[in-house]
Amino acid sequence: MVPLRKFRIKASAIALSLIIGGLLALFFSGCTQKSELLLAQYEERDVVKDDEGNQYKVVYKNKFPQGYGCDIFIYKSTDGQSWHKIGAIPSSGYQAYKVWGYSLAWGDGVLYFVCVGTGKGKKAVYFSKSLDNGSTWTDPKAINDDIWAQRSSPKISIKGKNIFVAWLEKSERGPSGKGRPSGLYFCSSSDGGENWHKNIWIRQSEDFWITPGEDETVYLAYVGGKRQNIIYLSYSEDGEREWHTETPGELPLLVKGPYIAFRDGRIYLIFQGARPSIADIIPGSGLNYQVYCIESRDRGKSWSKLIKLSRGK
Repeated sequence: MVPLRKFRIKASAIALSLIIGGLLALFFSGCTQKSELLLAQYEERDVVKDDEGNQYKVVYKNKFPQGYGCDIFIYKSTDGQSWHKIGAIPSSGYQAYKVWGYSLAWGDGVLYFVCVGTGKGKKAVYFSKSLDNGSTWTDPKAINDDIWAQRSSPKISIKGKNIFVAWLEKSERGPSGKGRPSGLYFCSSSDGGENWHKNIWIRQSEDFWITPGEDETVYLAYVGGKRQNIIYLSYSEDGEREWHTETPGELPLLVKGPYIAFRDGRIYLIFQGARPSIADIIPGSGLNYQVYCIESRDRGKSWSKLIKLSRGK
């Protein structure tokens, strides 16, 4: 016969073990769910939706042989499968090609568009908006400073009447002899795009993301470093003069496709990363990029360890 005291101790141990097991299962289930939500958000980062769930996309159609550049059309879908053309961006006065880059965004009932085309400063960043769900658009206006440079890959983000645009720039000496550093540039408007502030140089970069936070702060995540293995997070509360920059330092990965997400008061930097190996130098072999993230609870002053969100192909 088992003494009653030993039986109680054993029963208590079993109960404690079950409680701990349940808590661990709940913890890992919560972690898995969070990872799945972050991965889904990352995979849909370029999807543009209005308040009713309708989706919008941009289609470039080459004008050749009738002319140079492309016509730019806006398409709409209610289910993400069937699309129909609803409008076109005016293209008189400049030429644009898809490879130079563009960005589309929705905010408070307005569609916003930026692209790179020929014009002010050799290549310019043009801005346009639509107040009727993409049917008609304002004449595009160049928002970059009148300085000669090669520009590409613009991105736009909206917070109320505040519009934030960033792009990449490669310095060139124009006819005037003036130039400025290459890298990531930022420009903003606080009146819905009627007027624009001076361009701001952020840092050398080749890949970035821009988004407003839950308050009036605007955030930029971008890749740098000689090995392209450093992610920087820069943010500004006024969108103009004062910028702060944080970084987790060098990562053991080649990095591309940075993205910013916010959940429960935390900032998540999500990106694609690859660990180069000797096999990667074989012709025809590609790097095995996977999706990772790191999180910060103190606006980038400290960061978690790498969290893998997806498996490689």
